[in-house]
Amino acid sequence: MDHPLVQRLLEFRFDFSRWFSIVTAKNFDDKQAKSWIGDHFDITIQASILYCLTIFGIKFFMKNRQPFGLQNPLAIWNLFLAVFSIYGTIQLTPEFINTHKEKGLVNAYTRIYNFTEGNNGYWVFLFICSKLIELVDTVFIVLRKKPLMFLHWYHHILTLIYAFYSYPISPGFNRYGIYLNFLVHSFMYSYYFIAALNIRLPSPVAKFITSIQIWQFIISVGALLHNGYLVYFTDRQVDFDPRVFYLATFMDVTYLALFINFFVKRYILKKPTTKKDGEKTKKRD
Repeated sequence: MDHPLVQRLLEFRFDFSRWFSIVTAKNFDDKQAKSWIGDHFDITIQASILYCLTIFGIKFFMKNRQPFGLQNPLAIWNLFLAVFSIYGTIQLTPEFINTHKEKGLVNAYTRIYNFTEGNNGYWVFLFICSKLIELVDTVFIVLRKKPLMFLHWYHHILTLIYAFYSYPISPGFNRYGIYLNFLVHSFMYSYYFIAALNIRLPSPVAKFITSIQIWQFIISVGALLHNGYLVYFTDRQVDFDPRVFYLATFMDVTYLALFINFFVKRYILKKPTTKKDGEKTKKRD
């Protein structure tokens, strides 16, 4: 227990007043924001441990119990995240488009420029912080006794850790990762919100959501690989940090593999339910 790392993990620190002053300041200060995130990296490990204990503890607790409905809280939660993601996408889109127009495609994913500054930076900071509250998604899953996939909780933990680890450095490829994630979540949480209202959407909609998640990681992996090539095999100037690069590459490659695996199992290998199968299922229920 006297080990410095153990002591750090046992000491919970969350400077709310400093965080509040950052998000309510008239002019967003990206240096203060990066400093706050850097000072609170330990919270990602603490939150991840608590997250695993909570979701698997609830899963065990719910084993012989009826699932909770939670329709209204779930709908409100997904609506909140959908609105946040849509508004964040709207806020980041002008900078994303202008950077491509003025600086070119390659510079858009290799140079950070002013991505983390001003109004744009404000929404980037909120995006980083949102990875903490998105952990609540899984609590709804286990309380409602829905299948808890490895992909789901692995994705939440690693994204949180990467977000806090990379933000103080903010390499150029983070522009693509953050913008694409905001954009995909706009569709994803809107879909979840509608589904929580028990409104049945055509099956291609769910396939579309998974498809854009896969394309998000195809694009991200491509951008990362080109970053690596430029840094290690050319003399082109790139906003780059090797530690963040290796973590980002590991993260996005594993996400891509897991999402493709999910897509294949769910939409390609899954046998269509026949009328006879449906009748058998009803009889078992």
